[in-house]
Amino acid sequence: LPADFTKLHLTDSLHPQVTHVSSSHSGCSITSDSGSSSLSDIYQATESEAGDMDLSGLPETAVDSEDDDDEEDIERASDPLMSRDIVRDCLEKDPIDRTDDDIEQLLEFMHQLPAFANMTMSVRRELCAVMVFAVVERAGTIVLNDGEELDSWSVILNGSVEVTYPDGRTEILCMGNSFGVSPTMEKEYMKGVMRTKVDDCQFVCIAQQDYCRILNQVEKNMQKVEEEGEIVMVKEHRELDRTGTRKGHIVIKGTAERLTMHLVEEHSVVDPTFIEDFLLTYRTFLSSPMEVGKKLLEWFNDPSLRDKVTRVVLLWVNNHFNDFEGDPAMTRFLEEFENNLEREKMGGHLRLLNIACAAKAKRRLITLTKPSREAPLPFILLGGSEKGFGIFVDSVDFGSKATEAGLKRGDQILEVNGQNFENIQLTKAMEILRNNTHLSITVKTNLFVFKELLTRLSEEKRNGAPHLPKIGDIKKASRYSIPDLAVDVEQVIGLEKVNKKSKANTVGGRNKLKKILDKTRISILPQKPYNDIGIGQSQDDSIVGLRQSKHIPPALPVSGTLSSSNPDLLQSHHRILDFNTTPDLPDQVLRVFKADQQSRYIMISKDTTAKEVVIQAIREFALTATPDAYSLCEVSVTPEGVIKQRRLPDQLSKLADRIQLSGR
Repeated sequence: LPADFTKLHLTDSLHPQVTHVSSSHSGCSITSDSGSSSLSDIYQATESEAGDMDLSGLPETAVDSEDDDDEEDIERASDPLMSRDIVRDCLEKDPIDRTDDDIEQLLEFMHQLPAFANMTMSVRRELCAVMVFAVVERAGTIVLNDGEELDSWSVILNGSVEVTYPDGRTEILCMGNSFGVSPTMEKEYMKGVMRTKVDDCQFVCIAQQDYCRILNQVEKNMQKVEEEGEIVMVKEHRELDRTGTRKGHIVIKGTAERLTMHLVEEHSVVDPTFIEDFLLTYRTFLSSPMEVGKKLLEWFNDPSLRDKVTRVVLLWVNNHFNDFEGDPAMTRFLEEFENNLEREKMGGHLRLLNIACAAKAKRRLITLTKPSREAPLPFILLGGSEKGFGIFVDSVDFGSKATEAGLKRGDQILEVNGQNFENIQLTKAMEILRNNTHLSITVKTNLFVFKELLTRLSEEKRNGAPHLPKIGDIKKASRYSIPDLAVDVEQVIGLEKVNKKSKANTVGGRNKLKKILDKTRISILPQKPYNDIGIGQSQDDSIVGLRQSKHIPPALPVSGTLSSSNPDLLQSHHRILDFNTTPDLPDQVLRVFKADQQSRYIMISKDTTAKEVVIQAIREFALTATPDAYSLCEVSVTPEGVIKQRRLPDQLSKLADRIQLSGR
C-alpha cells in the first residue's frame, strides 16, 4: 500500500451520479488487456493459478519451523514500518476468514481515505468485513468499457485511473477516490472507458448486493428527531459488544440549537462523552461560546437541570480554560455562575470550580502606563505576606485601561517589573506600584486562594482580631488529619532551616534534614484513611482530596475516590500546594504523523522545540536515520479545500499553542 498521501482529494461527495464517474463511485469490474475480465475474475484467477501450479519434480529443501514463523509474525506486527504489509495481509484474506483484529486494522487505514470520510464508524466496519482486494499490475490496462454493467462499488488504494468519455472528455481518479454503483439494486452501466495510468493499481471492492444492504440497513438504524416538521437531530443505533448489554443511540448530527440542548439531556450508555466532544468542537459551528453560556445560565434556574449544568461548566473549565481567559464576556459568565452557586448554597460545587480555575490558569503579562506617579491605581489590592497570602486584585475600575488589558478580580500578582510579588507585604507592593509609571505585571487567576483570603478577612472583621500567621503554629490535636500532616511536615522543615541555617549548606546538614523528614513521615502517618467533616455531594460530582498549604485553612474535605463522571481536576496535590510553580514535567501532547499516515503521541512542554520533537518522533517510529534527515511540518487545509504545508523552524517552541484547528 502506498506511503504517499499527497494525492488525497478532500472534496468527495458520498454518492455522486454514476454518469460522471466521480471520486465517489464507478464500476468495480476490472478487465484485462482484452477487456473481458472483472475484478472478481482477476481475484479468482490469481487464486487458481497458485492452486493449479505443477510442483512435481522439484527437490525438497529444509524450511523454517512453525516456531520461527510465529516469531517472525510477532516481530513483523510490532514493527511500525511493516504496518502497510499488515493491512495488505488483512485485505488478501477471504472476508469470512477475517478476525476482529483484522477489521480493526482495516478501519484504521480506511478512515483516512476520502471515499469513507462521510460514513459512520458502523458503516465502515461493515464494509471492511466484506471488501475484496484486487490488483491490476500494468499501466494502460482497460478496467471498464463503455456501456459495461456495474456490479460493485470500489475504492482506489494505490495508483490512478483515467476515464475517457464518448465526447472526448477525460477525468482522472486517484488514491482515495471511489467509483461504482449507488446503494440500489437497479442495474447501472459505465459511461466511458477506464484505464490504469500507472503500474500496480490496487483496489478494494464491495459487491452491489452487500453495498446496498449495508447502507440501507444504516437507514433503518437511524432515529430522526423532528420539531415542527423539521429534522433537528439524527441518532444511530449501535451495539458496542456482542453480548448486547451495551447498546443504544449515539448522536451523529444535529442543528446547533439541538446539540446545545442535548448537553443537559440524558445520554446513552454508548455515548458517554457527548459533553466532552461538544466542548471540543462547538467552535466549528457556533460563532461565540456565549451562545452556550447564556443557555447554561438560563437552565441553571431549573432545579431539575442544575446539577447537569454545573457538571457541564466544570468540564468546560477543566478541559478548555483558555475559552475563559482573555474573553471578558466569558469571564463575566463565570463570575455570574459563581454567584449563582453561592446563592443556591452549592458550596461543594463552588469549591470544585475555584480549584479548577486555579489549577488550569496560565500566567498572563499585562502592561499598564500611568500619566504620573501621583495618578491613582485603577484597581484595589488585598492580601500580603502579613496575612499569609499573596497579592490579589479585589476590584478593577470599570472601563479603565486595566480592564481593557485583561486584569480582573481574583488575579494574583506574581511579578511587577521583574520584582517578585509572591511573598511581599501589601504596603510594599502598593509602594512599588505607585512609584512606577510603566508597569509590566505578571498575573494568574487563582480564585481558590482568593476565596480563602476573603473568608479570612470576613472572619477577622467578625471577630475583631487580625489573624497573625506563625511558623510554629502547630495544631494541638490528638489525631492528625491529612491536611494537617502536610502543614506539620513543612513546619518541621521550616524550623530546622531556621535553627540550622548555617549547617544546612553542608553535607551533614542536608543528611540531617533528610533524616528528620523521614522520621516525621514515619511517626505521624495515620493508620486509617482520613475522615473529616465533608461538604455536600451531588450524584454527578464528588469532592477532590487536597493537600493543605500554609495559605489554606485546615478544614478541607477529602474524598477517598472520584466518581467516573467527574473529571480529575488536579493532576497532583502539589499543584494546589503552590499554584505559582510551573511543573517541570511535560504537560502537553502532540500527535505527529509520518507520510504514510502512521502517527505517534509525543509528550512535550511549552518550551520543547520542533527539533526536539523530531528527535523524539524518530525514536517513537523506530527510524534509523539521523535527525538531520527529518523535519517537523504543519499541514493545513483552507476553507476552499487547498492543502498547505510549511516546515517549522527547528527552534520554534510553544508548538501546542500554535497548531491551527484545521491543521496537523
